[in-house]
Amino acid sequence: MIENIAIPDVMQKAVGNEKIEFFVKAKKEQPLRNILSVFGFSFVWILVNSLIFYGFVWELFYGECASISIDGAYTEVCPDDLSPLRGFFIIYGVFLSPGIIVGLLGFFGLFKSGGYYIGTENNLIRYSWGEVKSFPWKEFTNEIEVFGKKDNGNIIFKLKTGVYITRNHKRVLSNTKINIGSILYAFEIGEYCRNRIVK
Repeated sequence: MIENIAIPDVMQKAVGNEKIEFFVKAKKEQPLRNILSVFGFSFVWILVNSLIFYGFVWELFYGECASISIDGAYTEVCPDDLSPLRGFFIIYGVFLSPGIIVGLLGFFGLFKSGGYYIGTENNLIRYSWGEVKSFPWKEFTNEIEVFGKKDNGNIIFKLKTGVYITRNHKRVLSNTKINIGSILYAFEIGEYCRNRIVK
């Protein structure tokens, strides 16, 4: 379960004298499934807001004039002069912006490297974007999701820590997740981690 690439020096220092049980480099920061979910949210958000916008000005798309309520008064707007809709377009842009921003984040996520991961008897060590972080196995829940192909798999871990959110009028813990996307030995590593966590 050790990928045939050089281990960064900073990780070697973090490991110390512990035995390395696995070492992989994640090609993606997030599994592709997560990125597609982000794109899905972005698409639905933009589509719904666009349909609402279209419902107000659909006549303009057919070259006809439309009577629109602006500041409480009905104003006739024609395709050759859209200036009365300036404020309407600004509001439309504001409502679209969350979907656009989320879509851009998903797009950049397609190309964002996931970093390096080392597993020892006591810790999962991550090196990403110049930062080394160590997670003791005792901080993990036993909920581990492994999916994908044998030579291109994904792992999602849940930590015991997180933030409390309100869901169905109840305050529940939303666990912090560690996503590892597109790695070798995903299923073997997942099994090893389960064994370490339950001990």
